[in-house]
Amino acid sequence: MTLELQRVTKTYQHGDVSKVALKDVTLKIKKESFNLIIGPSGSGKSTLINIASLLNTPTSGEIIITGKKTSTLSKNEKFTIRRDDIGIIYQRDNLFPYLNVLENVTLSQNTNDKEYARELLNQIGLKKESDKFPSEISIFNQQKTALARALINKPSIILADEPTGELNYIESEEYLNLIKKPTKDCAVLVVSDDTGLEELFDNRFFLSEGNLK
Repeated sequence: MTLELQRVTKTYQHGDVSKVALKDVTLKIKKESFNLIIGPSGSGKSTLINIASLLNTPTSGEIIITGKKTSTLSKNEKFTIRRDDIGIIYQRDNLFPYLNVLENVTLSQNTNDKEYARELLNQIGLKKESDKFPSEISIFNQQKTALARALINKPSIILADEPTGELNYIESEEYLNLIKKPTKDCAVLVVSDDTGLEELFDNRFFLSEGNLK
């Protein structure tokens, strides 16, 4: 398995009040698969993505990435896995406004291979946008830039948190197809509350009040 969650629970404490965001979630994602988790707002989707990407720590349970158990790893070891093995796409592009498209994509690149970065931008239709700043391009192209940034280190896993939330239907379909292309090399997990494009995915799961089915 490329990504595995074993009986993962996440509880947040606010004073005397506890909120369970994920309840005993078990999930297995294989290499070369395109996976969707559907759930309404507040169901725990973003929490799941943050835990799977090692940005957050579960209250209990284990995260296994490319065969490595992560619960006992140091912060630096988790950072290395996140940098090398995981590409993350957020609901909003999270680009740096003072960097151009190419600079945003190469910012976290392990090497200084700008030629590969330009090739990647060309593949997803951003060749003419590489020198522009985020404010100078459309929201759709901003999201494409975020995809290129997620792919730049050739990750084993792509995790996408509501990546089509600000796109129309036609853009959403095109964008999901762009994300799907790399599945010959890695696993992709998308979380969304949009049920309109389910047919594009190999596997579909449903999250409700922290329970995954």
